[in-house]
Amino acid sequence: MAHPKFEIPADPHGKARYESAKLHAEAAKKAGKSSEEIHAVFKKVMEFNPATDFDKIPKDEAHKKYRSALVHAIKAKEAGKSDAEIHEIFEKVLKSTSSGHCKA
Repeated sequence: MAHPKFEIPADPHGKARYESAKLHAEAAKKAGKSSEEIHAVFKKVMEFNPATDFDKIPKDEAHKKYRSALVHAIKAKEAGKSDAEIHEIFEKVLKSTSSGHCKA
């Protein structure tokens, strides 16, 4: 059976979701999930909307930094930070390059 063609998003957030979906699908494959389960994981990640789906992020260790980065990004947005500042904060928290002091 041929793998269905997937249109890779052109926007930066879509591209990031696509890369994350590939990582999640690979983890599902390594965990022995079925093809249907792997595709469901990929689809779930691709359909994720951080503005409305925050509560759907697992509260496990694997997603801890992502949840924290998103919390900081939301706070930065609420504080009126620019998109560039919000992205910088998100990346610093996600990559643990910040000093550990929230300035959002």
